[in-house]
Amino acid sequence: MQLVDQGGGDNLIEKGRISSRQSAMLLFTLVISTVDVYLPAMVAGVAGRDAWITVILAVLYAFIIWAVAIGLASRFPRQTVIHYSKEVLGPILGGFIGLLLIIFFFFVGAGVTRMLADVMVTAFMPSTPLVVFTTSVMLVASYAVFSGLEVIARVNEIMLPLGLAALIFVGFGSLPQVDFGRYLPLMERGLGPVNWGSIILVSTVAEIVIVLMLYPYINGQTRVGVNGLWVLLGLGAAMQIGVLAIGLFTAEVTAAMNFPALEMVRAIRLGAFMTHLDVVIVAVWVGGIFLKLALLYYVVTLGLAQWLGLSSYQSLLAPVGIWMVIYSLFAYHSIADFWALELKVFPGYSLFHTFLIPLFLLVVAWVRGWGAKG
Repeated sequence: MQLVDQGGGDNLIEKGRISSRQSAMLLFTLVISTVDVYLPAMVAGVAGRDAWITVILAVLYAFIIWAVAIGLASRFPRQTVIHYSKEVLGPILGGFIGLLLIIFFFFVGAGVTRMLADVMVTAFMPSTPLVVFTTSVMLVASYAVFSGLEVIARVNEIMLPLGLAALIFVGFGSLPQVDFGRYLPLMERGLGPVNWGSIILVSTVAEIVIVLMLYPYINGQTRVGVNGLWVLLGLGAAMQIGVLAIGLFTAEVTAAMNFPALEMVRAIRLGAFMTHLDVVIVAVWVGGIFLKLALLYYVVTLGLAQWLGLSSYQSLLAPVGIWMVIYSLFAYHSIADFWALELKVFPGYSLFHTFLIPLFLLVVAWVRGWGAKG
């Protein structure tokens, strides 16, 4: 098999390195920070009481996406997808593919920025303009991204255990009030709604293909694939906690909620003195969403710098951050617009970039004998 010249490693720009464990933690935070906040409502609206089955199917689909991503990344261990897409497909088509992936992560980052602002406005500060939250979080994220990947990973090592504790607390706190009869009968409307619900879910879980940008900076690359499988299993368990909202409120009521996770926290009763738990839990969630934004912001600026052939990504922080804030404010006008986008547009848009493009690159690289054997 022909080995590709790994010269792209000379333009990696980022000098920091993270461990395979840290990369797995980042992937978990990337998905869970948003998937349990609003997706239970979307899936409940599509699959109804069978939402728990959609979670299982989504994880199975995610295994396939992960296998493609890690198979591609392991063929080019010293390069990001921005580099080797040009080598596999040529400078024009490969450059276009790399730009598409950068734009995809940009759109996801802008959506996360808006989601964080919507959570704060809807739940706590309805009179505060959205621009206050979007600008504030982007400024803080800029500082984290400027500091590099290692800093983001280390902060996540502190925040993720808190997020997991909050998730487990919500799960166990909700169980006494869950009516499991609300999940019956099974598959009442057939497999179609269940399958579509799983596609909606996996379109967000598929963001784990961000590993295509992180892989060259990971020490212990041989463990990344297996760690990713454990991440997906953990995400499946975490998403089942979100599905408990159906047992609490019924599928119909859950589908009508903007943020079911927030209502689950408010439904927990721990005595007369344990109040305002939603403030504490949402503070932890906001920390997780911030880390997701920081990672996406980092990948966009790093990828764009590599695409342009720059020696540093820091010079792109201001323009990318400004455009991300602007897009987050004007992408949609209400939560209803956001839901329409997530249900009708994002699944296809996401899976094209997270599955079809990596699969195409992998097949071409395999046929042409490019890259090291994964």
